[in-house]
Parts: sequence; structure tokens; C-alpha cells
Amino acid sequence: MAEYQIPVEQWASEAAAARRAGFALLVNLTAVDELGRGDEIRVILTLEHPETRDRADLVTRVPRDDSALPDLAPVFPGAAWLQRQVHDLFGVTFDGGDNRALIHHAGGAPLRKDVLLEPRQAKPWPGAVEPGSSEPGRRKLLPPGVEGAR
Repeated sequence: MAEYQIPVEQWASEAAAARRAGFALLVNLTAVDELGRGDEIRVILTLEHPETRDRADLVTRVPRDDSALPDLAPVFPGAAWLQRQVHDLFGVTFDGGDNRALIHHAGGAPLRKDVLLEPRQAKPWPGAVEPGSSEPGRRKLLPPGVEGAR
């Protein structure tokens, strides 16, 4: 599988070029929060050539503050649903695309590492009590995503 780093400005044109080169099968479109490594969201488009079964990953990085990419649905119609999912969970906007909430309607981008989910703060974390005991142990355990957690 080949991986290609694509500048944001060339995202749509490179996806169209890959389609013309025979990579007509959209396998996946997803994102990864790079918090801790950088201040950006990595977006990955996985394509497959149906005859050779070769795969290609087109990867771009968008800034966390202004995470917007061109809409790929005109090139790969199936991308519309995956773009909505990436927008819903990571907050990446697809210019010209459908950015309505798909599954997460509470606001925010829950798969970004800096988002604190309210239910994690409201409900006691089960790891705060040692097994077999009703009393909290010496260490204070917090769920991932809550300030002070390691």
C-alpha cells in the first residue's frame, strides 16, 4: 500500500487524479487527532484499484483551528457519508459538502483528544474504587479525557 502526503490545496485534485489512474474504489475516509504530536488533524482517504487490488492512502493534515477540506463527493459519491462522519466526530468541515450531524448530536467533536465529555465528568469513574472494596484507594484515578488524568 502506498501512502501519499497531499497538501490541503491539492486534496480534491489529487483524489480526482487517483480516480482517473484507476483507483475507483473508495475503501475508507477517516481522521486521526494528532494532539501531542502536532496541532493538526490527519485525514486519510484509502482507495483501491479494482483490477490490481493495489491500495493508496491519500493523507493530508488540516489545522485544528481551521479544519476544512474540499468536498470529495463529486469525485467519489460514497464519500458524502464518510465526510459527515469525519465532520461529526473530528470537526473537519468539507466545503460544499453535507456537514449535518450524522450520529453525534450533542455538539463538539468527541474523538478529538482535547474534548472533555460531560458524562465522563458527571459519573464516578469505576476505577476509583479498588476491586473488592467500597472505599477509594490511595490513588485517584480519572477517566481518559478528564483534566488531571494521565
